[in-house]
Amino acid sequence: MTEALDPPKSLHQIRLATLDVLADVIGTGRDVALLQAPNQRNVGDTLIWLGEREYLRALGLRLRHVSDLGGYRADAVRASLSGRGVVLIHGGGNFGDLWYGHQLHREQVARDLPDLPIVQLPQSVYFDSSARADQANTELGAHPDLTLLVRDQGSWARAEQQLPDVRTRYCWDMALGWRPPRREPRSVRRPLVLARTDHEAASGLTTLDLGARLGTPVDYADWRNLGPDAVAWQLLRAFPRLAHRVPVLRRPGFQPLVRACISAINAINARGGVRLLRDRPMAVVDRLHAHILAALLEVPHVALDNNYGKIGAVYAEYTHVFSTARFASDLDDAVSQARSLAAEVTP
Repeated sequence: MTEALDPPKSLHQIRLATLDVLADVIGTGRDVALLQAPNQRNVGDTLIWLGEREYLRALGLRLRHVSDLGGYRADAVRASLSGRGVVLIHGGGNFGDLWYGHQLHREQVARDLPDLPIVQLPQSVYFDSSARADQANTELGAHPDLTLLVRDQGSWARAEQQLPDVRTRYCWDMALGWRPPRREPRSVRRPLVLARTDHEAASGLTTLDLGARLGTPVDYADWRNLGPDAVAWQLLRAFPRLAHRVPVLRRPGFQPLVRACISAINAINARGGVRLLRDRPMAVVDRLHAHILAALLEVPHVALDNNYGKIGAVYAEYTHVFSTARFASDLDDAVSQARSLAAEVTP
């Protein structure tokens, strides 16, 4: 493993440093395939995807193939790259055994494509099972040219211990490469609590009556699409899901349609995430990318951690550079900091 890079001191420095790492690991002006493209409702995965696309464009990398988790075929990937490109796997927080389907898929990709370089884009790494970590080390470590990018020091330390045979580099979360659309602020809305309810939830934020603690109405939500966007989202998912069942639809001739559907799905997700957070006077969140999106939108907010500390790690290492971001150690601390923010934004 290489030594950690100097901590960046601004978003601009984060973006430049990310480009440097990607250029070193992937190269520039090359053909690439991007696997595990998100087609679910998680706005965090969407923001990572959008940031990845920005960085690929900046490096002159030509995206020749896109597939989601169920639409992967090794022969289609190999045909799209003609043996000369690089296979990229979507970044995020699913490296390990908390979201094991994604982990098994990347291990399959490593087995299927030993003749192509593979770069796992920045991930948080967490294995609860040492046996599954050993399996990942064996499968990924056997590939002759595979690089794992990790987005925090804790993941780096876990990878060093659990994946000793896997080449690992440090890189920043790819969502920070995305630039949300700019517009003039509108009327200020209610404060927002955005709380996760899946098996990464650990903050207790879903139980917090922040409105009562602040003495003001508060909105409560998780990632969602509403109205016409929700209908369009369901319709756009139909073709990629059909392609999972009909192999002929995964041939190169259908790639433009697959790519268009996935791009449109993620555009809807991003629009919904921005709509949810924009113009809030403040927010309290326990999703990493709710924290990152709030920071990019310059919304004052307090972030709480998930069950294995990925948000705290990312905040400590680099997202603390955003002046609108705060991190809370527990619910009482979050309430205290939310009160402080509320006092700051009250006329």
